[in-house]
Amino acid sequence: MTPPAGGNHNQAWANCGVYDKKIPDKYAVHSLEHGAVWITTDKASSGDISKLKKLAGQDYMLMSQYPGQGSKIVLTAWGHQLKVDNASDPRIKKFIDAYLQGPQTPEPGAACSGAYDPNTGKLAGQM
Repeated sequence: MTPPAGGNHNQAWANCGVYDKKIPDKYAVHSLEHGAVWITTDKASSGDISKLKKLAGQDYMLMSQYPGQGSKIVLTAWGHQLKVDNASDPRIKKFIDAYLQGPQTPEPGAACSGAYDPNTGKLAGQM
């Protein structure tokens, strides 16, 4: 799947939050293992991005760009994915409700902060 919905990943996870750039797969996938839902966009409208940022402003959510993903908006959880064309699609809320810290989560409740910072590209504790 693109973006990946599981598989090999870095020992560090991406800090959950909203980012205006692409998050490396190896960190984002580890966040999915902890129960995060990852919203990615590619050429989505500014209105859709604003709506999605509001949804992504909760615990265990990631949001980033993902050029070349084949859909304007993709929601990904461990082992699950939803592709939609606009942020008004009612399936978005259903997906988040079902999979955010959902039963598919291999490591429920594990941290979603304090590791890889997508803004700086550094791991916690690195200068």
